Amino acid sequence: MRINLKLRHVSINQGLEEYVRRRMDFALATRYPQTHQIDVTLSDINGPRGGEDKRCQVRIMIAGQRDIVIDDVQDNWQVAIDKAASRANRTLTRRLAKSRSKNNRPSDRFNNWQDTSIEAESEDYLYAAGEH
Repeated sequence: MRINLKLRHVSINQGLEEYVRRRMDFALATRYPQTHQIDVTLSDINGPRGGEDKRCQVRIMIAGQRDIVIDDVQDNWQVAIDKAASRANRTLTRRLAKSRSKNNRPSDRFNNWQDTSIEAESEDYLYAAGEH
């Protein structure tokens, strides 16, 4: 499983890059072997003007399912990364639980069910009446 870090209109130090990888690895990668790839995109929306403009977007690719995309905007990089990782973890947990419950549902037992006793009774009745 890979964690790809993409930067848009922002430069970060090595410590923040390592923090992103550790946080995503802890929140997602080590717990879910179904995840093939996690893309984390950090972008500064307003540029140097400041404000609540630090965006962390997490895209999780899962085998056989639609991608999960989480987007969080905060005024601090670590808060944006933490909230996005937490939301991604909850969303992935919920998605995989739904997938497991769908796969574990019992098959529709009434589709293949046939009442042969009624057919046998009507055949016996017709045979006894001489109408076979």
